[in-house]
Amino acid sequence: MITVRNHLVKNELVENIKTSKIEQENSFFSKKELSDIHIVSEKIRVVDKDIFVVLMPQKDTLYMNQDFHDKNKFWVHYKKYEILKLTAPVGYILKN
Repeated sequence: MITVRNHLVKNELVENIKTSKIEQENSFFSKKELSDIHIVSEKIRVVDKDIFVVLMPQKDTLYMNQDFHDKNKFWVHYKKYEILKLTAPVGYILKN
């Protein structure tokens, strides 16, 4: 059930990324990178630093955490569907 939910959220998020202006501070992710979200059901360990990306004009926010083991992997959380930051991420993206 969680995987189905994550696919639905991912599809909505990718559509919003494609149609939005991206505002980023201290990060440089392309729309292509942000849109290539991989859905997995593995336990994550992350570096304790949040990276925020705002999708304009809706002001939807996604935040990412760098994976503890793979420095090119970033776990994506979509604030629109989160109550607590401790909830599971939608999936991950790879930074080229």
